[in-house]
Amino acid sequence: NPRVGGSSPSSTTKIPIKYNKNNKIQDACILLGPRKKLSHTFTHLCYGFPMSRNRVQETVKLQRGLHLYKTGQSKYWYVRILIPRTEKFIRKSTKETNRIDAGKVAYELFQDFMTKPSKYSKVAAPNSFKVYVEKLIDKQRRDVETGAKSPRYLKDDLKIINREDDGILTYFGDYPVDDIATSSMRNYFNLLDDNRESPLAASTKNKHGVILSKIFKVAAEYDAIKQIPVIPIFSVKDNPRVTFEENEYKEFLSAIRKCIKSGEVVRGHAISDEFYYFVCIIVHSYLRPTDREAFALTHKDITPNDDGTINLRVTKGKTGFRHSFSTELGLDFYNHLKRINCDYSKPDNYLFLPKMENRTHANRTFQRMFNYVLETHNLKLDKDGQPRTTYSLRHYALQTRLNKSGGKVNIYDLARNAGTSVNQLERFYLKRMKVSKKQRENLNRFDSTE
Repeated sequence: NPRVGGSSPSSTTKIPIKYNKNNKIQDACILLGPRKKLSHTFTHLCYGFPMSRNRVQETVKLQRGLHLYKTGQSKYWYVRILIPRTEKFIRKSTKETNRIDAGKVAYELFQDFMTKPSKYSKVAAPNSFKVYVEKLIDKQRRDVETGAKSPRYLKDDLKIINREDDGILTYFGDYPVDDIATSSMRNYFNLLDDNRESPLAASTKNKHGVILSKIFKVAAEYDAIKQIPVIPIFSVKDNPRVTFEENEYKEFLSAIRKCIKSGEVVRGHAISDEFYYFVCIIVHSYLRPTDREAFALTHKDITPNDDGTINLRVTKGKTGFRHSFSTELGLDFYNHLKRINCDYSKPDNYLFLPKMENRTHANRTFQRMFNYVLETHNLKLDKDGQPRTTYSLRHYALQTRLNKSGGKVNIYDLARNAGTSVNQLERFYLKRMKVSKKQRENLNRFDSTE
């Protein structure tokens, strides 16, 4: 169909065409006014012109705003990146003929664009909010490159900053940074709620507020603002962690043994003794079952002790570097694990699922086994109907350690060993913990001299 533009014509032009009707070629014509025009492709078809070699022949969508495409002009794949809040694109050759390799290059270019957008677009006004967003991103990128922060430190902030519809950059990007007041931020948070069926969670809003605070601090460092505006804070209701009762945990271990004996397989991976000892080590070392803690451990990070405990060197945990130690059963579980993976016990080999280089995949493999065992043995939900996750093992470990100590364990040492704080223990991990018999005795004991 012709694309129409302008007012109605005062004169017309006849363009002869041929078309196929009932397997017969028919003659016809199109009437065009002086300000009407045919599409580029339609013109080629009408007049028999050969199509351009630069025409896109194949397109692959990688994610929203990121595509690969190929033309007849080149053997290489090209990447096309949508510039947020515009209808413009960045196009670059990947210099790759293989689509898989081209996809890797595309993601690298996309990440580079998201962290250093000024390389690809015009520089913003000197006092605009977006200038200090870019400075913050550059600062955080350097922290990641030097190892001071984990990659997630930058990745999580970028998700909030670069949201297309209601991200921080979309809303505040062109504002003069010194014109943004608390009322402007409240309007922004109202927009976040209006764009959703249900209001955004208070904890998520506070994450937006933390990023805004970081940006204003950067602006203050460059003397762009006299003082940092008050950031709205939203009250958060604590959600205590889901855990196991003592009998439920024993039932869970027994269920794993049954699955091993019957040869149960989850997504192509057999439930094995390795999974069993993974559970035991998590519970007896208080590790977080994440890519950066448990699944990042290698054998060189483990040091056995004479008392049966093991020291665990956590390099990139949620709270940074720390030395942690296990209970007195830790060394026994570790030796069992080494015998299971005897061909992968070199210092640089991973502790859990060492054959898998992708640690996220290793984590998900054990998560699926965990869920499978719980669901098939009716243990997935606690008494309040809350679903258990692999994190529930850590929560059970911390509660059990405090309970079985009879209240004698130093709560500060426990928090430091687990890579958390006393405040977090009290608010989340220990809130639902039942009082032990020994604790009841301590609470009801009186000094005989009084």
